[in-house]
Amino acid sequence: MNFLKQSNTTYYSIVFLVLTFFACKEEKSYPYLNISLSADERATDLVSRMTVEEKVSQLSHLAPAIERLNIIEYGPNLDTGNLGGDFFEISPERLEEYKKRRPWENIDAWEDMELSCLDGGYWNEALHGVARSGLATTFPQCIGLGSTWNPDVIEKMTDVVSTEARIHNNNYGKKLTYWSPTINILRDPRWGRNEESYSEDPYLLSKMATSFVKGLQGNDPTYIKAVATVKHFIANNSEFNRHDGSSDVSERLLREYYLPAFKSAIMEGKALSVMSAYNAVNGNPASTNTWLLNDVLRKEWGFKGFVVSDCGAISDIIHGHKYETDPEKAVALAVKAGTDLECETCEEEQFLYDKHLLSAHKKGYLSEVEIDVAVKRLFRARILLGEFDPKENVPFTSIPNEKLDCQEHRDLALQIARETMVLLKNDGTLPLKKEALKSIAVIGPNANITELGGYSGTPKVSVTPFQGIKDLVGDSVKVTYEIGCLIMNKNKDEEDNYDESDEEVEDENEENQEPFDETETIAKAVALAKKSDVAILFVGTNLSIANEADDRENLNLPGNQLKLIQEVYKANKNTVVVLINGMSLTINWVDGNIPAILEAWYPGQSGGTAIAETLFGDYNPGGKLPVTFYKDLNELPHIGDYDITKGHTYMYFKGNVLYPFGHGLSYTNFEFSNLKVAENNVKISDDLSVTVSLDVENIGELKGDEVVQLYIKDTESSIIQPIKKLRKFRRISLNKGETKTVTFKLTKEDFSFWSSTQKDWFIENGTFEILVGASSRDIKLKKRIEFKN
Repeated sequence: MNFLKQSNTTYYSIVFLVLTFFACKEEKSYPYLNISLSADERATDLVSRMTVEEKVSQLSHLAPAIERLNIIEYGPNLDTGNLGGDFFEISPERLEEYKKRRPWENIDAWEDMELSCLDGGYWNEALHGVARSGLATTFPQCIGLGSTWNPDVIEKMTDVVSTEARIHNNNYGKKLTYWSPTINILRDPRWGRNEESYSEDPYLLSKMATSFVKGLQGNDPTYIKAVATVKHFIANNSEFNRHDGSSDVSERLLREYYLPAFKSAIMEGKALSVMSAYNAVNGNPASTNTWLLNDVLRKEWGFKGFVVSDCGAISDIIHGHKYETDPEKAVALAVKAGTDLECETCEEEQFLYDKHLLSAHKKGYLSEVEIDVAVKRLFRARILLGEFDPKENVPFTSIPNEKLDCQEHRDLALQIARETMVLLKNDGTLPLKKEALKSIAVIGPNANITELGGYSGTPKVSVTPFQGIKDLVGDSVKVTYEIGCLIMNKNKDEEDNYDESDEEVEDENEENQEPFDETETIAKAVALAKKSDVAILFVGTNLSIANEADDRENLNLPGNQLKLIQEVYKANKNTVVVLINGMSLTINWVDGNIPAILEAWYPGQSGGTAIAETLFGDYNPGGKLPVTFYKDLNELPHIGDYDITKGHTYMYFKGNVLYPFGHGLSYTNFEFSNLKVAENNVKISDDLSVTVSLDVENIGELKGDEVVQLYIKDTESSIIQPIKKLRKFRRISLNKGETKTVTFKLTKEDFSFWSSTQKDWFIENGTFEILVGASSRDIKLKKRIEFKN
């Protein structure tokens, strides 16, 4: 009996092993696991093995695992392992409750769980470093990056960002789809998200966007390092009507102004993902806009990636825009238009794909084939990331943890911070000479804080301006700090929209303390300035002044900061103002009175060092403004008017400005000469080419950078044209006495406008001017050329 029992056991064990062997063999032979096949072939095979219920479950940014197909969970980032800095400040008990109840996939738990914006899964941020996930190198905010006019350094930065993204992925599974960069054009300085993008000019923005995407996604021939998601598609430049507004704009302006950066990031940069916007475009919500998502994005530009909605935008189709109030029809419209993935949470009604897509399918509002298209796009990206392949095949799985916020990355953050510095005004006060100083007064609400800006990480080392100055001058100069006033005193009846989710390193005596009497604190600052050799004021903004969902009503220095500057200047005429801010400002009095003004934006973790080096001449500033500084906000059209020809940006604004687009001074001087245009009479053709060259000489005493800017003006047009438009630029470095020849190649694209009648790009016969200079209003050289059919 025992023998028979043992024999049966042996028999069944053998049968089990044989079946297991063949099951494993069958699994390994699945085409979606075959690394020799294309990502498209693999994604098609994988999706074919899913049930329709499983397919629908994968169309939300938090998606469950399908273990039988080796599909891992895309869950929220509730724990960053040993890298620190959890985004959600919840108790361990609460964290365990989240994990147990799993409200992001359990309908019964939604109502009684206090859901905040659960990022994670597909939702990750990296505007200027891996964000909201603990330790990461934090670079200058994007508007400052625009001031570098250096696409090459942006690509170096995002290569570092994707390296650190892979370290987070390797450590605790943080996913590799990043919803960055923001490349909405900076049409209006009142927009609350001005800090997040690069420029008001479509050409400069296009170059920055493309470099960001290339650096983040990498250049491996087989695998993507991290997925870049360009956002928000399209015409999204106002927060006051965030969830119900329509950006009404002609196709011509869409083509010439709002779309170019996206086109370049996709066609040249090969971005794998696009986020559609909250707003409607000409009455049709961006998430259901077939013309945008299918005709332009996919058919014209050849986009093969996936589209994700902005977070809560699917809800806006129903509740904000009221475009389609039946939720089943609304979600069907979005998927059919090309919105493959829903970003859930944050807004009025959530998880709409989860709730309604399956029933929409059963009612015939969309087919399983249409669902398949969306799911394939998502898994194509995940296959390209190496998710289904052996780790040893994927070159990014062995990056050492020591690379995270390492010295090499900090050095790059410092170099980029230097390049963001824009010298707005200087009567000779700068650079300061430390050997001539015995005492320095460092004053202002942004003097002893590292203001990183929104969507930031948590660097291990950060340098405030106060610390940067102390470190540079050493013990030979007495450096003393007074706050003077807050950015916005909490005594005032101002709504504070500060978002605690955006991490920054704060002066423990400053921002979030109880309100205090600024009469007393300004008096202390004035007393310090009076007894010091020089007063350096650090003023500007922070995230309580303008942020996502919060436009500005004016561009003045908030709070009592102007009063602080005026009182300090009365006490000490040797005063320098440093702006640390996220948008252009109307600082007319400051410009009219203060001898030297430096724009530093939100300069990142190494900003304090870069500012100090610039103030004392260890670094010669070469940054240029990527936006216009206006004198009077009342001269601008309403923020909700997307027709830029009415006077938005340097391209159409005819009034006097405080500082023009492209402006930036240096401690040395440059001379432009010898402009040559090889072709004076050009025949209009698809392959036309115009070669432009000029010489730039450093005629000053110091090595420095200049940004050579080439603009084009159409002098004879049948329709309204820009006053001028940037078409080429190059940042060059010149030693004292050095001359460089700069050459540009212009093509048909540079001279064309979008013809509403021909529905194509078009050049009219007539005269164009080639304008070369140091800013949009500092044109040094010009030549005319003729175009004829």
